[in-house]
Amino acid sequence: MNLKHLILPLAMVFTALNVNAQEEDKNMFNHLSVGVTAGTPGIGFDVAAPIGNYVQVRAGLAFMPSIKFGTDLDINEMPDVSGYDIPETMEVEAKVGFTNGKLLFDVFPFKKSSFHITAGAYFGSSAIIKAYNKEDGLLMDITRYNNANPDNMIGYELGDYLLTPDENGNVSAEIKTASFKPYIGLGFGRAVPKKRIGFMFEAGVQFWGSPKLYCNGDELTEEDFDGEDGGLMKTLSKITVYPVINFRLCGRIL
Repeated sequence: MNLKHLILPLAMVFTALNVNAQEEDKNMFNHLSVGVTAGTPGIGFDVAAPIGNYVQVRAGLAFMPSIKFGTDLDINEMPDVSGYDIPETMEVEAKVGFTNGKLLFDVFPFKKSSFHITAGAYFGSSAIIKAYNKEDGLLMDITRYNNANPDNMIGYELGDYLLTPDENGNVSAEIKTASFKPYIGLGFGRAVPKKRIGFMFEAGVQFWGSPKLYCNGDELTEEDFDGEDGGLMKTLSKITVYPVINFRLCGRIL
């Protein structure tokens, strides 16, 4: 078969593909909407555009406002020594909150229905809970005592774990998840509404991996705890998904 016999069929194929692409391009990013969201990922905003007749894409930001609460930790033992100012209890402030960007694709299996399947990812904060002593350097005397007595260290009881201050006289603890969280969900409504104003509802899960506990920057494992607290760590490690329920109010601007 010579070159002339190949050119005509190839030209016909490329012409057909080009016509189909041009028809599809009429719905490629030809509209734009902005929305505000509220739900378990927090509150946020996003922009959305269509990618053809059956897919719409959303990109935005969501953040959970910080919720703070306090608690007290007791020292494991009070050494009988002079020259050290060691508080028997320590006031700890804990903070819950996170911020994530998102890139989501809504697939509409039925052209006339607003039912959609969503896939994409959230990405951002890895620390979801932080705890720390409120007064900076409060535990410096404990640090000095522990440096002088490495075989008889003292600290504060976090369950069965002995929490000792760092070289700056501070303690901190964090619960961290993966910073990249794949997402899948189902919902109703269109990211780019057919009318000027639209509403969306969706439910799904973020896959954020096994949460990990860090104290003063060091990761703790189940072996660092005894008894019931070890079971708590084991349970925590099994919570590998974060449930998402989200509401979105949007307006089409193009």
